[in-house]
Amino acid sequence: MPHPRSITASQDRPSAGEEAGMTEGHMPPARAVAGGERPVLPSGGLRRASRLAGLPLRHAARTAAAATRLSRVAADQVAARTAEQLFGTLGELKGGAAKLGQAMSVFEAAMPEEVAAPYRAALRRLTDAAPPMPAEAARRVVEAELGAAFGPGWRDRLVAFGDTPAAAASIGQVHRGRWRCDGGQIIEVAVKVQYPGVGAALRSDMRQARLLARVLGRLTRLNVTGLADELALRIIEELDYEREGRVQAAVAAAFADRVPEVIAAARAAGVCEPPGRTRVTVPAVYAATPRVLITRWLDGVSLSALLDGRVDLLPEGWRELSPGDAADLAARLLGHAIYAPAACTGWMHADLHPGNFLLLPGGRLGMLDFGAAAATPGGIPAPFGQLAAAVLADDGPGAVRLAREVGALAPGLDLDENLVVELLHPMVDTAADGTFTYSRPWLRGLMAHFAEPRFVPALRNLTPPREYALVWRATLSAAGLFAQLGATVPTRGFHLAYSPGFRDGTSGGRR
Repeated sequence: MPHPRSITASQDRPSAGEEAGMTEGHMPPARAVAGGERPVLPSGGLRRASRLAGLPLRHAARTAAAATRLSRVAADQVAARTAEQLFGTLGELKGGAAKLGQAMSVFEAAMPEEVAAPYRAALRRLTDAAPPMPAEAARRVVEAELGAAFGPGWRDRLVAFGDTPAAAASIGQVHRGRWRCDGGQIIEVAVKVQYPGVGAALRSDMRQARLLARVLGRLTRLNVTGLADELALRIIEELDYEREGRVQAAVAAAFADRVPEVIAAARAAGVCEPPGRTRVTVPAVYAATPRVLITRWLDGVSLSALLDGRVDLLPEGWRELSPGDAADLAARLLGHAIYAPAACTGWMHADLHPGNFLLLPGGRLGMLDFGAAAATPGGIPAPFGQLAAAVLADDGPGAVRLAREVGALAPGLDLDENLVVELLHPMVDTAADGTFTYSRPWLRGLMAHFAEPRFVPALRNLTPPREYALVWRATLSAAGLFAQLGATVPTRGFHLAYSPGFRDGTSGGRR
């Protein structure tokens, strides 16, 4: 879920209007509602299903009409209206519908440019905002959750709460507030409040996830039904804000000044991590209940501003850089944000869309929303790095053996070893040299490569184990973000520093 961000210096502190809506002292109680909390989302299965199911059909019909009957200008207008409808429907439904829309925003770099253009802005808006729930509903949730956690004195903790949400997304929305710490200090906080009824909406959406996956499949020619199935299984975990708070607090340790054990081991092997790990910031967690999460407020600008070329919005430390240098810095910090927690803390962020990253003053990066996190106990799974090293070495037998060891290839099935290496080479070639320059054409070429008919037998039989599904999702999403940035990334350096399997498989970093 996106974190609220400042857009200009004048918005770094609450405006007069925000101050008026941010009640000081005791937060006034929300009005009681007969029958308990009312859902704020459209949660009826039939209603949600009909709206979701209609999206692919409307997309196909409008695209066909634009291609066959309309002028270029009219076709562009139709495509723009379709994008607006996609954003509106997914944003209003929230829940799993918006989650899948956010996943689509990462992979828009893989779409043909003539198709991607009208969708890019609408999908990115979905990562940054969604229609909010009423303030009264948010207050009811806050009162119930904090009252259960802290008792009657909870109002002495949350001393201010802004009625106007600063950000709203798929499962909850963020309000600005003020929190009194144990020592009496009052700090600015982000109060993340879960939508009443979102659990039922999520379960309804997951039954329709395959329908929306077809939209992405049409646009990228990539089979993403497996991703949709995995999303259906894992997204329910995001409803638990207590779990999210624990993960967020643990992940913050990956970016401390002290040298993590995995980095010390890499240095002992003669490997230096790419610079920038300690320039990533994770907000401190102050309170976590099942439906409310309170964390430190970060003033920054969404990564979307850089992707959109809005240099005027960038904070100090970013705006002074050339577009290429800013993209390279953002990608390098993103690399640390993605791989360092997995290697150092046993958690890997698995919801890598632009709305979850903030560009902070001083050339720093803020990392947000840990609801979707892959457990990586013991660090990045060794077979991932070993497999990449085997493919780079053109070791077909080794690649097939590793696939069998991790359960990606069923026992007794035979595959053309050379075909497996050829299939995976474009993906792992990003770690062949010191740096790799990602681009939209590269990502489109990668997707087209996977779709070649000669790879069908291999793809049919290679199935990533379920426990690695979120790791695969994060890895592919990282490539999508790098491609959108068009950045040059020290990918090999990240693998050598954070993946002992890759480092050992490449003889301490030597090709």
